[in-house]
Amino acid sequence: MAKAQFDIKNIDLTVATKPLYAGVGVADLAIEAVRDYAADVQKKITDVRSDFKGFDFSTDALRKDAKAFPTKAQKYLDENVATVTDTYDGLVGRGENLVKRIRNQESTKATVKSAKTTTAKAKTTKTQATKATKSTAKSTKKTAAKKSAPAKRSAKATGTAAKKTAASAASATTDAATKVGD
Repeated sequence: MAKAQFDIKNIDLTVATKPLYAGVGVADLAIEAVRDYAADVQKKITDVRSDFKGFDFSTDALRKDAKAFPTKAQKYLDENVATVTDTYDGLVGRGENLVKRIRNQESTKATVKSAKTTTAKAKTTKTQATKATKSTAKSTKKTAAKKSAPAKRSAKATGTAAKKTAASAASATTDAATKVGD
């Protein structure tokens, strides 16, 4: 079965990240909306009640409104297409700003640094383990035990670095959560 091949060097990240940023912006906007919703409900109920006080339910008024409906509907649709486009662009910007704020917080930077250290240690562990395995195949049991010691030390260091990375990531996540919905 053929596998899809992607040339990452030729991907336009500006275009590729727009949907991601829009999604982040939507989530951020949704959280903000939920925070504001409770306070607005009572006001909206009052507004709806006052809107229906002056509504004309006569037959002539309804016919007149029915004839004007297609024109009003098209106008409404056109306005909303423009609004959706503007909203999408706004959400992209909002999401991009939130991601930048999270990337620039100290806990995120510490997590990235820690992850790089963990990755380097994991590569070293792999190299040491590969050397020990090859050596074991050629050496006696006693010599193999000596040669595998660097791999064991490297694996332990990788585990320690991974724990530090996880703790740093938890801190960065907590810090990021305070920025969502602002």
